[in-house]
Amino acid sequence: MNESFLHYIWQLQYFDKKNLVTTNGEEISVLKTGTLNTNSGPDFQMGKVRIGKVEWIGNIEVHVKSSDWYAHHHETDQAYENVVLHLVWENDKPVFRNDQSPLPVLELKGRVDESLWHSYKKLINSTSAIACEKLLPRVDRLIKLSMLDKSLMQRLEAKADSVIDLLHQNKGSWEEVTYQILSKNFGFKINTEPMFQLSKSLPYIIIQKQNHLMQVEALLFGQAGMLEVKLKEDYPSLLFREYHLLEQKFSLHHLKLKASQWKFLRMRPANFPTLRLAQFASILFHSKNIFSKIISAESYPTILKIFSHSQSEYWKTHYRFGQKAKGEVAALGEASVQNIVINSVAPLLVAYGRHKDDQQYADRAVALLQQIPAEKNTITNRWKDLDWKVKNAFDSQALIELHNNFCMKRQCLNCDIGASILKPQS
Repeated sequence: MNESFLHYIWQLQYFDKKNLVTTNGEEISVLKTGTLNTNSGPDFQMGKVRIGKVEWIGNIEVHVKSSDWYAHHHETDQAYENVVLHLVWENDKPVFRNDQSPLPVLELKGRVDESLWHSYKKLINSTSAIACEKLLPRVDRLIKLSMLDKSLMQRLEAKADSVIDLLHQNKGSWEEVTYQILSKNFGFKINTEPMFQLSKSLPYIIIQKQNHLMQVEALLFGQAGMLEVKLKEDYPSLLFREYHLLEQKFSLHHLKLKASQWKFLRMRPANFPTLRLAQFASILFHSKNIFSKIISAESYPTILKIFSHSQSEYWKTHYRFGQKAKGEVAALGEASVQNIVINSVAPLLVAYGRHKDDQQYADRAVALLQQIPAEKNTITNRWKDLDWKVKNAFDSQALIELHNNFCMKRQCLNCDIGASILKPQS
């Protein structure tokens, strides 16, 4: 037995309520189960029960054994003083409030269908990555769609939390936050961390002051530690001179990264950090006040335009300094832009909508994801093998969240699909 299963039983009232009494023999009626608390404190808040002839409104705490109250030191925690009912599987020890009055206990042992517990154990102990994969065909389509909506919003909200954290760190500057988020994204996994460190070492307000693309490139490459040695080619030499002037002007020398922090090994040239920095520089230069542009863009084509600026001439023929490419180097591709929309633009919109208490921004984020092709990876392929249609980024993002934070963590009871499968047969 575990508390998660007891939460599920209590929320859905899947237990025998005939002759329901507390362990002290008082008649009890459940009027309101309360709201599950996912933070610290009692498990259910603002529940409502009638014990004897008295109605109680307050918190409900859930344990496998009543003695867990003391094992978890709730008797000394003021957050638990408003508990009106102690819901347990087994009552093995009396529990008292601070004033020594007995805490009402409802014992569920013997009131729950054993087949429900066995079905749950079988599900969470499955060796398959997706525990319910053999049972999925019997789940109603509407339940699956509902779970997709829930998973997607959970994923977007979690990413929005990170955006809000950055907003606090940057003293409320949405422009700075957007620049830092995009910088991480331009690392495209392999170089995410150095790109993020670069954005923190080089404030966006400095980039906004530059009047030439060459100056923005000089700042980015210089702060990245890639302009420490003067190169023979004219353009890199120009960047070298310009950076060392700007470095002194803005006192940047003590914040610089090292060239060794950047990864090139076993990468396609199109993903080399040098080219990504050049592409990022062009977007930052041509889209001044980038947050304002993103937040005011009401369609996917408009978002595409923000990221459609080609890199400078030198980087149309080079992937790295001093090494000329055999052919023309392509600009940032639409697949890369789609990645940016999924991982940066959509969470930014959700975070801003939460900040402004305006649902339209979250709706816009969802609409963008519905216009982007689905991601292709081992997780989405796993769902496709189960005949789940993955049509767009809305679906793929939702299914990635479902896989990682419900299936892999065996949170079947918090999943609409799992709850549907485990529902007792009437």
